[in-house]
Amino acid sequence: MKVGQITGPGRIALIDADEPRPPRDGETLVVAETGCLCGSDIPFFSEPQQSYPLTPGLSLHEIVGRVTSSASPSFRAGDRVLAMPVGLLGCAEQLLVADNRLVPVDEALSNEAAVISQPMATVLSALSVVPNVIGLTVAVVGQGPIGQLFNVCLSRAGAARVIGVDVRDTRVARSCEFGATDAVVAREPGGRDAIDRVREITGGAMADLVVEAVGHEEQQFNLATALARNKGRVLYFGIPPDRLNDVAFEPVVRKSLTIHTSVPDDLRPFVKIAMRAIRQGHLNPERLITHRFGFADLQKAFETYRDRAGMKVVLTFRTLHMD
Repeated sequence: MKVGQITGPGRIALIDADEPRPPRDGETLVVAETGCLCGSDIPFFSEPQQSYPLTPGLSLHEIVGRVTSSASPSFRAGDRVLAMPVGLLGCAEQLLVADNRLVPVDEALSNEAAVISQPMATVLSALSVVPNVIGLTVAVVGQGPIGQLFNVCLSRAGAARVIGVDVRDTRVARSCEFGATDAVVAREPGGRDAIDRVREITGGAMADLVVEAVGHEEQQFNLATALARNKGRVLYFGIPPDRLNDVAFEPVVRKSLTIHTSVPDDLRPFVKIAMRAIRQGHLNPERLITHRFGFADLQKAFETYRDRAGMKVVLTFRTLHMD
């Protein structure tokens, strides 16, 4: 079978690998059909690592496929599933996955709709750790795919205002399509213009809740805390680097801010909620997906997502023949 392997900074290749062993207790063998790239996949691809090549299969964890064999009482051959492999080792045509990392897919959902339920579930999970958002003013820093999903979920949950903030005009231009009431471009260093604009929008009150949906090397902790009102909250969703440099922590103390983080123990309940929301029309996945590639074009797919050329990038595995 074919497996993706990162061979150097900005380079990923398709290599031949042995097929997985037969499933053991609680495991299933899944043939991948559709995958979706995520921001957490890109650091492996774009940031220098200690040694190359990296582990085959890095990095993909949003996958829809079919069970071909199962040693789990919960799944049987032919079931369509959303797979979330441990360690992001899902960039392969066939996957051996524990049943606690699988969610059945309703046949009413397309593969693309089902795969979008995974990132939407992470947003729902994150929002579950903060108090009720009904009537609140929320600023969402970062208007990539995750930020747009926050816009959708917050607006549906009853937030009074949802202010999308990003440095890229093309992304901010789409914020209101996904439920934001206001959209702000941050062009000045430190987002000074965005801070002024949010102050204007809120009549000086600032945001009750700020979501940091950027993370990684472009994290915006300082901007998030600056946008929060006194005794407000910051939901730090974006996965940061190992260390945050030049963090201004004094505003956290002086404003008595509450900082929330969210890494769920079990995402499956939220995936089911996301699937239901998509099935009921609360989100049209077609609006979020901007690029589609076959698995043979893995390099181009990763480059496109790294360069933020659009929103979600989908991979179709079936373009490669499996013997």
